[in-house]
Amino acid sequence: MKKFLIATLLCMALTVTMVPVAFAADSNYTQCMAAIQEQRTVQNQAHQTATSLRQKGYSDSSAYIQAAKSTWNEAQAMIAGYQKLSKYSDEDIRILTTTVFNEAGHTTDQLRQYVAQVALNRVADSRFPSTVKGVITQPGQYSTKYATVAAANAIKATDSKNGTYYYAICENAVKSAMMGQVNMPKNVLFQANFTQGKGVWKAVQFSSGYYSSTSYFCYG
Repeated sequence: MKKFLIATLLCMALTVTMVPVAFAADSNYTQCMAAIQEQRTVQNQAHQTATSLRQKGYSDSSAYIQAAKSTWNEAQAMIAGYQKLSKYSDEDIRILTTTVFNEAGHTTDQLRQYVAQVALNRVADSRFPSTVKGVITQPGQYSTKYATVAAANAIKATDSKNGTYYYAICENAVKSAMMGQVNMPKNVLFQANFTQGKGVWKAVQFSSGYYSSTSYFCYG
């Protein structure tokens, strides 16, 4: 009986230790947890500042305490964003970044963010696959090659050769969408240079001087 209890406790200990290791293997999760901790430090500092000011006789309506409250609230919004982002894997980010680059890489931040958000809207919609990879590789939609490591590496190689940062720019757009920072209705499910679905939510024009286009973001 004693041996059984010892074995059980060892198994439980191993399980507890293995969970963080599994998460730590995904760098996005690790980075998000570190960012959340940084924001909590900011909140603690804002709280301490407000407390100190109150002790000195400042009222809550004073500009100083209001600034501390604003800092605390901004940090809270960032924490919520990083909590959302932490649910996505490195693979999710890579695939969606490659997709955004191929669909809108050389356009604007707005278009890049919108392209990313449409894909995430699909992930959340029961009519589409429930994963980023599933949405991007769905037949007749985006492209299976967007999900390959080779496609991402090709963008990075071109950036390295040309001294550009398109992969990083597209990744930032993807993370903004994943953090819930892109203002788009959840039922906007289509993006193309023609109208489709149940009507246009927004048409966005782009001109580089060499070419111009209009992207239609439509309800599904």
